[in-house]
Amino acid sequence: MNDSILRDVCYVDTNIFVYLHDGSAPDKQRVSAQLCAAFAQTGKGRISVQVLSEWRNTMLRKFSGVVDKEMRRQFIRLLEAWQPLAVTPAVILRAEELCDKYKLSPYDSLHVQCALDMGCRWFLSEDMQDGLTVNGTLTFCNPYKAC
Repeated sequence: MNDSILRDVCYVDTNIFVYLHDGSAPDKQRVSAQLCAAFAQTGKGRISVQVLSEWRNTMLRKFSGVVDKEMRRQFIRLLEAWQPLAVTPAVILRAEELCDKYKLSPYDSLHVQCALDMGCRWFLSEDMQDGLTVNGTLTFCNPYKAC
């Protein structure tokens, strides 16, 4: 990954945090750990409450044998430092425009709108169209390949 990206404020999608616990994908697990460590140092990682909710749901469904209730609670407390933005009705209304304009799913548009509202320059996810720029300010980057 381009190190200059890490100097900007970045929205970190749920899948990055999921791979921290996925031993079946060691390369992605390593990249995710490096990203999270870098953002813990710089304070430039951003998330929404939706990320916390999606991560928790995935841990309960797919990784309950790896991540127990206390680990989930501790992880969510750690992520409070990332300044999670609440998904409010106003965010949802603004996200509606992104669905149409960029052909995003309703859930993805909420993430993207939160990233825009937080002034993020990059949206790190393997699930978005790598390289696409939204509203001229937010660029999608798949951290598991060169951006």
